[in-house]
Amino acid sequence: MFRPAGTLPFPCQPSEPIAESHGRNVSRGNKSSYCLTAASFRNQAVAVSAAEQLSCQPNVVYTGTQVHSLQVTFGGFESMMKSAQHKQEVTEKSVKQGESEINRISEVLQKLQNEILKDLSDGIHVVKDARERDFMSLENTVEERLTELTRSINDNIAIFTEVQKRSQNEINDMKAKVASLGETDVYKHELKALKDAVDEMQTSMKTKEKAIESLKSTIESMESDVYTEIKALVNLKQELEKFKETADTEHLSLKAFQEKVLKAEESIMQLPDEIKRLDEDLQQIKANLNKQEENVLSKNVLETLEKNREGFELRFRGVEDNFLSLSSTDAQQTEKMESLLSKHEAYERKLATLEEAIASLRSTSDGDVRSITDTVQSLSESQLSLYNDVDELRRSVSDLPDSADALHNIQKQVSALLDQEKPQMGQAQSQDYLEKLSSVEGSVDTLRSSVNQVESDLKMIRTAVDSLVAYSVKIETNENNMESVRSLVDDLRNDLDRLFMKVEKIHEKV
Repeated sequence: MFRPAGTLPFPCQPSEPIAESHGRNVSRGNKSSYCLTAASFRNQAVAVSAAEQLSCQPNVVYTGTQVHSLQVTFGGFESMMKSAQHKQEVTEKSVKQGESEINRISEVLQKLQNEILKDLSDGIHVVKDARERDFMSLENTVEERLTELTRSINDNIAIFTEVQKRSQNEINDMKAKVASLGETDVYKHELKALKDAVDEMQTSMKTKEKAIESLKSTIESMESDVYTEIKALVNLKQELEKFKETADTEHLSLKAFQEKVLKAEESIMQLPDEIKRLDEDLQQIKANLNKQEENVLSKNVLETLEKNREGFELRFRGVEDNFLSLSSTDAQQTEKMESLLSKHEAYERKLATLEEAIASLRSTSDGDVRSITDTVQSLSESQLSLYNDVDELRRSVSDLPDSADALHNIQKQVSALLDQEKPQMGQAQSQDYLEKLSSVEGSVDTLRSSVNQVESDLKMIRTAVDSLVAYSVKIETNENNMESVRSLVDDLRNDLDRLFMKVEKIHEKV
């Protein structure tokens, strides 16, 4: 159990190998697991210091239990070191995975950024190219005009500076000559007169310079005004071209609509013939009923008539329902036509106001170009509303064939009923059928009135179409007025040329 002091299992200096093993563990670790290795290092240092204190006492005798406890503590320290190394490796793997994911995400973001920048640059280039194509011609004309103006102004300024230099050189020569002659009483008065003349010339030159600067400012303002007017005229020309295209399309649609209206009128012209046929059938029914009132049928015939009564009533109810639906559709069509007529009157008023505006355009000047744009906008708005009205008219005309088909179906039902009634009509049921036939006559009269209303509405539609054709003629007159506005702009250019001539004359006088 006891050992001598010289045979201890622990050496007196065990710190070096432990430090070396600790150094190897630290070299294998990473920065992220430094805290774990530091904790294990502190525990090992405590254990080593305890072992050194025990081993450095030669006279002390150790028991087996103490040695065993020390071995157990060292085994625990070793297991802790292994677990710390395992945790360190796991953390290193997770850190590497995080770094790889971060690199992958950064690459994806870089690709997205490059694609977005590429798309933006492509869009900017496309917009720049379109803008350059649109305004290249206008900018070239304006730049040529401005370059001509700047050249003329620079030439005039150069001439003026040359004249000023010459006069200044002459004045300096005169001063030198006067100085060479000496200060005498004879030449003092002449020198004073020359000084006064020079001062007057300098003051006049200053005033002329101010006048030239004011002329420059006025010319620049006029150039800016001309530039803005040219832009406004170009925009107005583009709007007029668009309006002309829309007017042409509207004219074509109106022609097609006129053809449809003519077809509808032809179909409606056939309706009175059908109504006449119905009247003739009704008169024949009345004549047959009058003849049958004089005859007396047997009881068997009356029973068969009673049996067939319910079937006839159901059929007449269906006919009445069809007449009611037709009357409701006719009422809706009349309401639509009234609303369209009111809108047509409103459009005629707008056209009258537009005619007045166009007539006033002939006497306008440069400041009235804005009013022209306003009238063009109002024309486009009225054109859109006209499109909507034409669509409504087309819908109402498309409803007319449905009503004609319904009349045809009713005619077939009435003829079928007449065919069934002729062999089985009796005196007792004649009054009921006469009442029903009178109701049918009333419905036919309502249909006649509705057809007459439709014919009148079609006449109104014709007048509306004629007014639209006249509207296209007015558009052509508006284009002629725009040509007159262009002539006014040409007159303005001529006035500018005259002003430039006057400025050149002023420079020549100077």
